Amino acid sequence: MKSFEIGEKLKRKPSYQSHEIEKLLTASLLDQYSFILQYSPVWAKEFLESYTTKFEIINIQRISRYLYSKAEVDLIDVINLRPQEMLGRTAFISKLLQCKDFAELIEILKKETDYQKEIEIAENLYSKVGDIWPFEFAVESVFLRKMLEKAKQLKRSEREGAQFFINQEILKNLLLVILKADFVEIDVQEAMQLLPFPKEFPYKRQVAKMMESMNLQSDLEILQTFGSEKINQGIERYKKDKMFLHIEIAIRANELEISQKKFQQDFGILSIMCYLKQYETQIQDLNKLLYLKEYKFPIEKTRELIINVV
Repeated sequence: MKSFEIGEKLKRKPSYQSHEIEKLLTASLLDQYSFILQYSPVWAKEFLESYTTKFEIINIQRISRYLYSKAEVDLIDVINLRPQEMLGRTAFISKLLQCKDFAELIEILKKETDYQKEIEIAENLYSKVGDIWPFEFAVESVFLRKMLEKAKQLKRSEREGAQFFINQEILKNLLLVILKADFVEIDVQEAMQLLPFPKEFPYKRQVAKMMESMNLQSDLEILQTFGSEKINQGIERYKKDKMFLHIEIAIRANELEISQKKFQQDFGILSIMCYLKQYETQIQDLNKLLYLKEYKFPIEKTRELIINVV
């Protein structure tokens, strides 16, 4: 981690807990984003500002995760207040920080207009699967909807690049929701309500076909038609040990690969967003490594779970 600014902080205080380091790493992503926002052209500002919601989503997901797992941590240590200040939503996050358990958190989110509809759908799915993932995707939809709206206001020459970036984000989430729904055998149509599904979407045919299929195996066969080597390798790893995480990592790795290529080809807003995506993925990988090492996950299996090296 010496290449990150937190390297110096860790030298001064090597006793940081994993969740505190996770917060520091995300703060470095916030620094990158703030720099970009500060020097962005006027025509791009509103679109880039909509990305701030992403950091509120990260905060909510962190609070959700720790309340759900009943971890003994101070919730203020797992979030970054800076994006809440940028959004003018510190009062909202303060309510979440005061939650005593996961159920109380959900009740507050259901009263928040931005999240209400998707959270109610997620709550129903949660009652069937007993897992937190429907809530993870439910809050993601808020970020995606806001960016979709702001992309429409960009000048024509940049709109296509912004739309491409958002479509990749939507595709990743749609694929994961469909596959997870089939993996636990719940209504795919219901699960799809967690996310926006634009009328004009380049992958609509494949996604619709996956929605119509009746089982995970059929979905994986459709997924292989995307022609992604990383996804195909992930499916092969899944077949060996039936661990769904291999498919999720592969889909995220495929998105990252596309982002890296576009970053080198584009010199506009798409390049900026691809840079942020790459930085965000690095942070996710570092966070994951921290927890894998903390829980003594086998070293030989770790590589299969790190997006940047899959």
